[in-house]
Amino acid sequence: MKALRYSGPFLFVLLIPLLCAVSDAAPFLSPLALLVALLVTEQLRLPLGQGAPSAIFRGLPVLYIPLQLSVTLWAAREAAMASPLAFASLATSLGICTGVFGMLAAHEMVHSRTHWRRVLGTAMLTGMSYRHFRIAHVHNHHRFAATDRDASTARMGEGFYAFLVRTVPAQAAEAWRFERRRCCNRPFAMLQNRVGHDIFIVSAAYAALLLLWGWRAAAFFAAQSILAIIVLELFNYVAHYGMTRVWFGGTLEPLSDHHSWNSPGTGNFLIFNMGRHSDHHHRPAISYEHLQPAPGAPELPLGYAGSILLALAPPLWRAVMDHRIKPLAAGSLEPGYADESPAATMP
Repeated sequence: MKALRYSGPFLFVLLIPLLCAVSDAAPFLSPLALLVALLVTEQLRLPLGQGAPSAIFRGLPVLYIPLQLSVTLWAAREAAMASPLAFASLATSLGICTGVFGMLAAHEMVHSRTHWRRVLGTAMLTGMSYRHFRIAHVHNHHRFAATDRDASTARMGEGFYAFLVRTVPAQAAEAWRFERRRCCNRPFAMLQNRVGHDIFIVSAAYAALLLLWGWRAAAFFAAQSILAIIVLELFNYVAHYGMTRVWFGGTLEPLSDHHSWNSPGTGNFLIFNMGRHSDHHHRPAISYEHLQPAPGAPELPLGYAGSILLALAPPLWRAVMDHRIKPLAAGSLEPGYADESPAATMP
């Protein structure tokens, strides 16, 4: 029964078709309800504890992904015949739901050591036109987070909109470079390049939507994907903003607890414990319910939801966050070795 604590994503994604049946504008209430729920629960400090057995908890994102993809297909069909208001409300509600819950479920799966789970996570990333994220995230972000070599780490003083314009193409380039190195000595290297596969599969998804329900369905899929990517990159932006690891004579400082922003509130029930971000970087393949708080790790002053809202106003974000980073940067650093192995194998 403890697994039910993490069932919130199911309620929010099912709320979208229910609200759509009420009125064209009603789906706009879904992201509003989600925002309120996160803002309230992230300020609570109830014990989250650990869950057992892990298989029950691990099954939640496995079940969630097919549900999310089913709602996405339903919404694309509805949008093909909907009024402009219904189109906008469905794209907004689904895009935010995908960017929060769909992305977090996919993130959980792509870090799995089990092949079929990684494939399932990649399928969810297809639902937001961002398949290459799994390659850049696992093989570059988890190796070089809090350095200039990681495109998804926001620099000190960098506003979110500048970060967004920089990180989206840069992560695609990271994934392409990794695949080119991985395949360079293999026969028919281009045919084995997963970024090439990603381009083909996402293009096929858009072509299928065009054939099934027309250009409005494809436009809807693109609109909700864009919004989902923006929400995902807001998560990335606040998770490591301003954090910096240093090099000691060619050796990179190990990633420590103080290189990630955490959120210890009860809102973690809604985001698969991703607020325990420092522990995730220490143990990326561990199931989300076993992630632990990191005592002394930096904490976002407003939780993830409040911080994401604040990041949308860069001057306010800097006023709140920049002075919190300087004491962290001034801390003592010990030389060590960067982990050169990928955080998990990939499909």
